[in-house]
Amino acid sequence: DIICGINLQHSCTDSKCIQLAHHIIQQERALTKQTKPMIKHEPTDKYLLNTYSIHNHAFIHTTLSQPL
Repeated sequence: DIICGINLQHSCTDSKCIQLAHHIIQQERALTKQTKPMIKHEPTDKYLLNTYSIHNHAFIHTTLSQPL
């Protein structure tokens, strides 16, 4: 049974994710001369979970096997 939802964030710092290149921005089906940086996310099993900022922290604390 599902008790509650959680929000996990990928840890780019621990995973050593790097900036790959600049992606060309598209506006109304046309490519522009503007670019934005893109990040290549590395595979990881490390995630960030802030249990004190969400309303269902009590449920999450009961399922964790180790202290955070």
